[in-house]
Amino acid sequence: MVIDMAHIEVKTKNPTNPPKWLQDAVIYELNPKTFTSPEGEGEGSGSGTFRSAAEKLPYLKALGVNTIWMAGFTKGNRHFSDFWTVYAMEDPEKVDEALGTSEDLRAFVDEAHRLKIRVVAEAVTHGVTKDSPLTKAHPEWFKGSEWGMADFDYGNRDFREWWIRLWMKHTMDFGFDGYRLDGPNGVSSFEEVLGVWDDIAWGCLEQGHEIAVIGENSRYHVRQCDRDTFTHDMAGDFSPVPEFATMQISCHDEGINMGPGNYYVLRGSRFKFGYCAVFGYNIPLFMAGEEFDANVHSVSALKKKIYEGFENSREIDFYDLNPDTEGGGWLLGNRLCWEEAEETGHREMLLDCQKILKIRNENSDLLHYNRKDTKILPVQSIPKSGSIPYIRYRPGESAILVVGNERTVDCEFILRIPLKEMGFKEEGIFQVVDLWNNDAWTVEARYMKCLRVMVPGDYKAQGGVRVYRIVKLHNMVKIIE
Repeated sequence: MVIDMAHIEVKTKNPTNPPKWLQDAVIYELNPKTFTSPEGEGEGSGSGTFRSAAEKLPYLKALGVNTIWMAGFTKGNRHFSDFWTVYAMEDPEKVDEALGTSEDLRAFVDEAHRLKIRVVAEAVTHGVTKDSPLTKAHPEWFKGSEWGMADFDYGNRDFREWWIRLWMKHTMDFGFDGYRLDGPNGVSSFEEVLGVWDDIAWGCLEQGHEIAVIGENSRYHVRQCDRDTFTHDMAGDFSPVPEFATMQISCHDEGINMGPGNYYVLRGSRFKFGYCAVFGYNIPLFMAGEEFDANVHSVSALKKKIYEGFENSREIDFYDLNPDTEGGGWLLGNRLCWEEAEETGHREMLLDCQKILKIRNENSDLLHYNRKDTKILPVQSIPKSGSIPYIRYRPGESAILVVGNERTVDCEFILRIPLKEMGFKEEGIFQVVDLWNNDAWTVEARYMKCLRVMVPGDYKAQGGVRVYRIVKLHNMVKIIE
């Protein structure tokens, strides 16, 4: 039997409510070891630190990101084929000294908060490497093994109580705004692993610190990969439940067990980033470097088939771009080269992603990610588009029209704006604001049935998507030509 690990529904007994800030979250994942390179690739797994990552926070603020998923802060090791990763967790009580000190980590979070960026940290839920001091001090806390590691026994009361205290302490010590839970993928049940986060989340809340909990394979407040495919019919695919869901663009597991290659998914598509992710109703989650169409520079310690020998129950199969090489292509091990962001094509992509996020952030009254509060309709177009335009609206108040173009050639569309269905009277005058070009014009209601727009082709500067804000004008005597 094949289990779809990305879509397992588990309900805990007493979850906290999702934090309201999730409705505006734009999540940016970074591996602190490879996000920056103060000493090149270091010992082969990257040389990034909390301090060097903090230097890039103004860049993330300017990009329009408001939430960081930091994939690692606890002590890890080289368990997986000599490649350092936090997922080979050695000691969850300690900050990894290769990344910096506890003071460095606190300073990173404090600076992020000063810039109004939240930090979601990593919690590896299934176990530790077998050389962990915990396996010697508390052998009764462990049961079974996955990934060649010692798995926690969530049925052990003493372990559960310690685990709850540990993550509450990390929250209070460092000010984390939430956690991404790696797994559950060990021998304990999903219900046991997720259930303790009821106590952790409530305990933090009682101490005045609300956290968001993002499960990898199963939902708590949200799931890491609720959706990881790109729709061409946003309105048709819409459901008001769950209240919050994610749209994962690239997963750091892309390219795992594979040879070198560029396993990013976006690859310069403004259509995918804008139409499918940022302007939609799912929380966008993307990998560091995606915003400037980064090339992949895998660190030298990264090897192909990194889990070989102990992956029997969790084999992952992606398309291997280089089947005859030993080097690895795991996106988690991609070392960003920031000089690329200044090169023409990469710079154009970066500027377009900044503009897309700026438009979203300035129009969050409609372009938010609370699905229960979302009103959305499809928009008829001539010619029919491969991606159906959609309109998000407040009945009778205002609306935002999103038109995508996944083709590489410019396309003109004539659109029928569904005024009546949105609660507007089909009379009077409307203002249409082109949010991309910062232009505006007025249109009589009767001509809203044949609104003409042009969307440049995808994969080029300023292409792939256009966005328009529509409002009813009152006390307007005549149309401004």
